[in-house]
Amino acid sequence: MSNCNWCYEKGHNSVTCPEKKKYITDNPNSYAAEREANKLEQRKARKKTPRKCGFCRKTGHNAKTCHTKQTIQKNYRALNSVYRRKVLEEMCIMGLGTGALVNFKPRGNEPIVALVKGVKWNKIYAASDGSSYCLQLERVMDPPEDHFSHLSPQRRRSLGSRHLAHTLTRPMMGEIYQRDDVYQKHLDAGGSEIEVISPIPMAHINPPPDWLNGGLSNYDNENPFKSQGKDETLWNLSYELNHFAYYAGTLGLKEIERYFSSFIE
Repeated sequence: MSNCNWCYEKGHNSVTCPEKKKYITDNPNSYAAEREANKLEQRKARKKTPRKCGFCRKTGHNAKTCHTKQTIQKNYRALNSVYRRKVLEEMCIMGLGTGALVNFKPRGNEPIVALVKGVKWNKIYAASDGSSYCLQLERVMDPPEDHFSHLSPQRRRSLGSRHLAHTLTRPMMGEIYQRDDVYQKHLDAGGSEIEVISPIPMAHINPPPDWLNGGLSNYDNENPFKSQGKDETLWNLSYELNHFAYYAGTLGLKEIERYFSSFIE
C-alpha cells in the first residue's frame, strides 16, 4: 500500500487521513479546508444533475436500457441479414469462395493467378467498410526468388486479404460508387481487382451457421457499432447511419430506410 500524501503514513490515504481531518477542523479557513468544501459542493451538484445516457445523451435511462440504441441495433440486424443473403447470392453466382481460382490484378502490376484460401465472413456487413478485406488469397505459383526471399515459401505466396465489395454488382458496392464520376474512375483504373476464372460449386460456399441472422462480432473491425473496444455513441454513428439507410433502400427495406433516414439531417 502506498503512503498517504498528507501525513506520509501507511494504512490509509488522504481522503481518510485522521491528521488531515483534524487539521481541517482546526483550520476552517485554510486552503485544504476550502478545497474539501469545494469537493463536497461538486459532489452535491453532481447528485442533483440527472445522468445522461451514454448512447443518445438523453436523461432518464442509461446506455444498457436505451430504447433508441436497442431499436437501431434491431433494425440493423434485420438489414444486415438481408444484405448478407444478397452478398451470398452474388458470391454463389460467381462461384467465389474458398477453393476458387481467381485472376488477381493489383494496380500497376501484372495479374497473378491466385487461390482463395478463406473468407472472413464476419467482415461482411452492411456499412461503409463492410465486405472489405475479407478474401484471403495465395499465389498458385511461387513468386520470383528475389521476392521477399527472407520469408518462408508459404508467406511469400500469401497475397493477404483483399476486397470483396468491388466484385459485387454496382448497387452493392456502396453509396459512393453510385456517383458516375467515382464509378468511371473505378472502371478506368481497371475495375475489380479480382476475377473468378475457376469457380467452385454453389454447395461449397458455406458461411457460418448463424451468419445469415445478421449478428455482429465484438471485434472493432467486424462491427460498425464498436470502436477501440467500446460501443459507439449515436453521435459517432452519424456517418454510418447514412450508409445503413442507403443499403436498406437498395435492398427494398423501405421501413428500415425511413427509420435510419430519420437520424440524418
